[in-house]
Amino acid sequence: MQNLSVETFKEEHLSDILKLERELFEEPYSEETLRRELELPFSLGLVAKLNGETAGYCLAWLIGETCELHRIGVKRELQGRGIGRALLKTLLQEAAGKGAKEVILEVNEKNRKAISLYKAFGFSKVSERKNYYGDDGAFIMKLNL
Repeated sequence: MQNLSVETFKEEHLSDILKLERELFEEPYSEETLRRELELPFSLGLVAKLNGETAGYCLAWLIGETCELHRIGVKRELQGRGIGRALLKTLLQEAAGKGAKEVILEVNEKNRKAISLYKAFGFSKVSERKNYYGDDGAFIMKLNL
């Protein structure tokens, strides 16, 4: 994708990420939570910029040899254009470069787009949680790096 870049999540991205959180998720992260992500030494946040505008982001924690992917969000009108893929690819590279041996995540069992993306990168389902998202279950997925 032309003019797509991925950079480290910084204070200057906070308002854009907060806006996307509110647009994309039923239970968005608060400003306080996002500020904490900027301060935690084990937090790994990335922002995708398309033509200089924030198009998406991902948030993860790198604890020991495990990277926990908490969130990937892409503007609705830009979904399906490879932005989530670029974020995930960069996250995996950065996590591996910092010593991660595995990446784990949980995803709503009905989120077929996300599950398809994760499978394309080699993630596999390792367990399930019933009624984790209200009436919907969650898949726990893992990738060995």
